[in-house]
Amino acid sequence: MLARSRPLILDPLSGHPESSLHVANLNLRGTIKELAQLDGAFVVSREGIFLSACRYLDAVTAEVNVPLGLGSRHIAAANMSAVTKAVGIVVSESSVVRLFCHGHLVGEIIPEVWMMDHAQLGGVPLRGSKSAN
Repeated sequence: MLARSRPLILDPLSGHPESSLHVANLNLRGTIKELAQLDGAFVVSREGIFLSACRYLDAVTAEVNVPLGLGSRHIAAANMSAVTKAVGIVVSESSVVRLFCHGHLVGEIIPEVWMMDHAQLGGVPLRGSKSAN
C-alpha cells in the first residue's frame, strides 16, 4: 500500500510508537477523527496499527468493478484492493461504509439501519434486535 501511494502532506502519524497507533487505543480516536477530515487515506496494518495518514492512492479504473455513481475515493479503494492484498474501507460523504476486496464491492453498512438493528432502549431491543440476555 505504501509503495502504491504517496503522502499529500507531512505524515502526522510518522515517528510515533506503534503502541500509540493501534486502532483499539481510545486516546487515538480524536486524532483519527480530525485527520479523517483532511484529504487522503489511512493505511492500517493487519495488526491494526495506523501506518500512515493523508495518503494519495493511485486509482486506475481498468482493474476494478465499482458501481456507477460512486466517486474517486471508492475507485481508489477498489483499485488498491485489486492490486494489493488490502481490504478497502470507504466512508462516503453520506456516512455509508463500503468494503472492497479484490477490486469488488463486497459489503455495505448503512449507519441508520445498523444503529436501529443494534440499538436498545431501556434493555428492550428496537426493530427486531436480538438481546444478549
